[in-house]
Amino acid sequence: MGKYLDSFKKGIETADGKINDRINKDVTIGEDYGEDDDEDFNEKGGFNDYDDVGIQPTQKPESFHHFILENQYKDLERSIRGFKDVFDKRTQTWVTKRKELHCFTDEEAEGILRMAQSHLATDIKLATMSPEVFGKMMNLLFEQLENYFYRIAEYRYGRYNKFTKDGVLIDVLYDIQGKMKDENKKILIELYNRIWANYSRAIGGKENKLTHDSV
Repeated sequence: MGKYLDSFKKGIETADGKINDRINKDVTIGEDYGEDDDEDFNEKGGFNDYDDVGIQPTQKPESFHHFILENQYKDLERSIRGFKDVFDKRTQTWVTKRKELHCFTDEEAEGILRMAQSHLATDIKLATMSPEVFGKMMNLLFEQLENYFYRIAEYRYGRYNKFTKDGVLIDVLYDIQGKMKDENKKILIELYNRIWANYSRAIGGKENKLTHDSV
């Protein structure tokens, strides 16, 4: 904990020095001056040396809040993308392989992951929400997610059927479609449970208070 505070104080001291240097510069407002008069200022109106003034990117791995708030959902991502762990008897190790058949295409999986990231963002936990609003929001979110997954399962799983080269339907593979729909529903529940847990931390500002207390 001490090293984060020391880093923060160092950044403040550096920023103060920068500000004092700028105040001491004798520049007249409206005066026509060239680029050499302010080397740190770029043509877009911003400073080039961000590190020198103590500005840090959001959610840096070294940040204290990163370890408190970061959501880990690599296992969920693997489910959505269709990867699984298989034990290799030859090497006596676990290896990650992609399923031969999966309920989502790469494009569909990417869309679901983008949606997951927006609902699993760490700053959501720092909001303040009443229990009533939380309940209504969760019902609404589940309806939206269920509809999204349902449309994929009911209108796009015909791709597993057998077709000729000309696109003529030969056979409807109901058994495979059924397995894909079961997998679809399993991932929907996994995703919703993670979203529910993330939003629940905002009830009454609980996470906000605990995070500040821990700092």
